[in-house]
Formats: sequence, C-alpha cells, structure tokens
Amino acid sequence: MGLVVTIPQNVITYTENQKQKWINGEREDCPEGYCKNLPGSYGFGEYLVGQHFAAQGYNWIHHDFNIFGGNKPGKYPKAEEIFIEYFGSDRYETLRYFHRNFKPLEEPDLLIYKPDLSEIRFAESKRADTKDKMRPAQIKGLAIISVLLNCKAEIFWVVKEGDLVYPDPIQISFP
Repeated sequence: MGLVVTIPQNVITYTENQKQKWINGEREDCPEGYCKNLPGSYGFGEYLVGQHFAAQGYNWIHHDFNIFGGNKPGKYPKAEEIFIEYFGSDRYETLRYFHRNFKPLEEPDLLIYKPDLSEIRFAESKRADTKDKMRPAQIKGLAIISVLLNCKAEIFWVVKEGDLVYPDPIQISFP
C-alpha cells in the first residue's frame, strides 16, 4: 500500500484592479524584493498568497530559499538562517542531501514563517488566468516537505473574483 500524502488546495481571489496595479508596477505594499521586481504580471499570485499569510502575522520569502539543497550554501543566507534556527544545523544539512533520493522534485514558490520561528510552512501559487498547472515534481516536493519536515505544504489557486473554482485535495502515493 505505501504512504499516501494529501496536499490541500485552497483558493484566493483577486480583483481586476489589483491585477492591473501589479502590472502597472504599483507594488509599494510588497515587502519581498524578488517578487516585487518581477516584470509584468509575474509574481502576482505569489504576492497575493504571501499577503494572505502576512495578514495572519507571518513573513514570507518568494523564491530565495533552497530547502532541497540544489544550491551552494550561502546563496540565500536569510532563508538558511531561518532553516537552521527552526530545524537545527544537523537536520538542515541532512535535508540538503536527502532530497537526492526523491528526484525529480521541485521546491514550492513560498517559504512562510512566523517572526518568532514557531512555525514554518510552504505554499505553491497557481494562477487560473494563466492556465497554470501543477507538475508532478511540484506535487512530490510538497509531499516530501509535508512528510519529512512535518510542515504544512499547500497549493493556492489565485482566481479572479467571481470565478468559481473548487479544487479537490491532491493525493500522492509513495511505495
């Protein structure tokens, strides 16, 4: 039978005005440098998911982290500091190499954390207007995070207000 992991899928809505402001470069309320500097509508979904969590007292990092160890240590010092503080340096180093047993897998878009580091979670943002889809390697990455790190890992569909989307949770099985 093996292990079955269920990944929740959620919906966050936006208005056309919010999207146009983002496209026009009106991003003063975006605290995240990588996301803020992307061209056009890129980063809009990640921004909305990040702000959803910021309203609940979390901080967030888009892209600039590496939990699966594909980059050299030191590339993302802020995220590394968070991971070491939360997981401990030995466990973090083990995680950086353990992922090789599960390739292919991808890291999610967002690292979300409480300022006091009492909680870390991860989120993948998908925009319905761009017909974005979940890839198997992304699903596997979220499942590995959920099981091995015991962290919440979720998918957020970013949908224009008024559009009806009711995504079911995704299940992935490991032998």
